[in-house]
Amino acid sequence: MLLKKKDNKSINQINFMAILFAGLFAFISACLVIVNEYLEFQKEIKVIEESYIQAQKKSASDQLNLLLNITEYRFQQSQSLPKEAIYQKLKEDISALIKHGDEAQNYLFLELVSGEILYRSSALSLENTSKDIVVTQTYEPLGLILGSGVSTRSIEDVLAQKKKAYQDKIISFVLKIYMLTLFLYMISTIEYRYVSDIMKREIRFIVYSFKKASSSYEFIDMEKIKFTEFQEIVTHANVMIEEIKNKNSALVDLNSNLEGIVEQKTVELKRSIEFTQELLEKQDQFVKNAIHEINTPLSIILMNIDLYNLKFEKNPYLLKIEAAVKVLDNIYEDLAYVVKKDRVVYEKAMIDFSKFLTERVDYFEDVAEGNKLHISTDIVSDLFIFFNETELQRICDNNLSNAIKYSYEKHPLHVKLFEDKNEVVFEVENCGEMIKAPDQLFNRYYREDEARGGFGLGLNIVKEICETNGVSIEVLSDELKTLFRYRFVKG
Repeated sequence: MLLKKKDNKSINQINFMAILFAGLFAFISACLVIVNEYLEFQKEIKVIEESYIQAQKKSASDQLNLLLNITEYRFQQSQSLPKEAIYQKLKEDISALIKHGDEAQNYLFLELVSGEILYRSSALSLENTSKDIVVTQTYEPLGLILGSGVSTRSIEDVLAQKKKAYQDKIISFVLKIYMLTLFLYMISTIEYRYVSDIMKREIRFIVYSFKKASSSYEFIDMEKIKFTEFQEIVTHANVMIEEIKNKNSALVDLNSNLEGIVEQKTVELKRSIEFTQELLEKQDQFVKNAIHEINTPLSIILMNIDLYNLKFEKNPYLLKIEAAVKVLDNIYEDLAYVVKKDRVVYEKAMIDFSKFLTERVDYFEDVAEGNKLHISTDIVSDLFIFFNETELQRICDNNLSNAIKYSYEKHPLHVKLFEDKNEVVFEVENCGEMIKAPDQLFNRYYREDEARGGFGLGLNIVKEICETNGVSIEVLSDELKTLFRYRFVKG
């Protein structure tokens, strides 16, 4: 079964997202147009203000020139009169000029040098003249400051009309955009529903045809598909159905042939298994018989050596024979343990480890002497553990045998047994070559030195016994010495 991924989208979702993005695009476009219109409007307002101010400045300058000409003329005509009379004449002239002027926003004024207003035309109110455009010029013969001003209040009316026109334009534009968007949305929705219905019908037909083809291998009817893209899919699907049909036929033929082949091979495999089982049983019986047969001559050799040593002095040649026989006896015990461990239950009992280890050291003393070595012991007495005697012997014998085998001549072996908290620690230390691969040392059939002989079983047996009984193992080795340490649970 195909699993639906979390990021899969249906046709409805995709179409809805397309319409949503189209609407968002239209909205953003309208905002951009409005912002652009606003910027253009601000530029237009600025141009109108600048043009208006320039025109009013020119008008004020022209009025001031006219006032200057009138003052100059009146002064030339009335030099014999007092200044007050000349001032009065000027007021009359200015009043006549303002009365017949066309500029309703212009005004003129006369001001004494001392700052006193002598005359101001009453065409405009004196209030709110801080933004007026005013130009002045001093006329020294009469001690007057001539001034001309233009009110800028009319520009505010013009700008207000422009802003209202801009607002009306923007509102109209937004309404048109809204209506256009609504119209497009309606058209898109109708088109989307129409196309979606057709697509859903064709997809349902394709899915139904696939299910039908899975059992009957019937081709999908191309005439019922309207969309070109779906037609291409159906074409590939029909090709795939044909290939599956052909391969299925081949598989059926192959399966019928395979049944006969499998049946034949099953019979052959059963015979092979029976033959292998028979060989294993014979091999197992051979190993048991061989081990049993080896035990008898080894026991006879060791017994006769002991009898000889009781009657005569130790013979160096016989000592080497005894050492070799004890090594063989240790190998025999390993093989016997491997053969029996899966068939025999090794019962545990309370063992005096101190006494047991002393006996095993005594047993290997002749082996060490035959290899020109000496075993020194430091065994604390009365240390007991709950263990199986056969398995404990495999641990002790293999460690003592390996220490003798891999030690330099004329170097002592150190065997320790002591108590550490709730544990009994057994250590065997010798002077020999440094162990190259401590992590592989306990693997079956692994040997550091091939020339030393052996099967590589001893330490593997030790590891299995320790893991089964919860005994921890430590191996420390350098150029000077090698130490094997085993920690047993006390009592």
